[in-house]
Amino acid sequence: MHASTFEDASTEGQQLRYVTAHFRDLQGLRMAPFWGALLILTSLANAGSFLREHLAWAAFAVTAAQFGWLYLSGRWYERRYGVVKEPEPPVRSGLISILHPETRPQRTPNRYYGYYSGVFSVLFPIWGLSFVPGLFLGHRAQPGGFALLLAAYQIVPRCFYPVTGDWSVFLRRILAAAALVAMVGIYLEYRFAQIKFWTWMALLLSFPLLLDVYDHWLLNHLLNTDFTEASHE
Repeated sequence: MHASTFEDASTEGQQLRYVTAHFRDLQGLRMAPFWGALLILTSLANAGSFLREHLAWAAFAVTAAQFGWLYLSGRWYERRYGVVKEPEPPVRSGLISILHPETRPQRTPNRYYGYYSGVFSVLFPIWGLSFVPGLFLGHRAQPGGFALLLAAYQIVPRCFYPVTGDWSVFLRRILAAAALVAMVGIYLEYRFAQIKFWTWMALLLSFPLLLDVYDHWLLNHLLNTDFTEASHE
């Protein structure tokens, strides 16, 4: 693939730059099973089918197992889609030339390839070990802290990035912003005792689940775009 494709201002060039810069961000299956498992436990707690202590231990096991799933799902994405490697910076020769001095290599922006998303995916289960089991036990539970943690690490980062002309990328920001507004709304409803705790939890967990499923679809959608023909035009 030619470097001119990355400088292309067309829709294909924008899509290529976006999927390269957000390659790890769009790997939604890294976290989607975690939200799905917690949603199932929340439904069981709402139905009263199991003791809260048992559900708390199950939530602890699910959160701990998420660390292993992050590794396994990362390997699956590598085998299926490949990896994005940061280009090696040019090495200066050290030769001094008066007529033709060497220019210092400039660092190109936006070369993290989803590094922060990977960090957030690891940090969230770490904090989740402190929050999630307590939510099911009901003793010293901090639902507001959990909601704030979920918004800060999983929802807000989806709202801030350069938007391309592609409708599917722009829709990702719209969905994240709508989820953030809805989370604030249902939290206020919960605080004023308008809805039950487990109903609030189910709605809260459904937002990152839907967003992660959409991210996985978006990754497939962007990678199915024919960049090869555009790179040779």
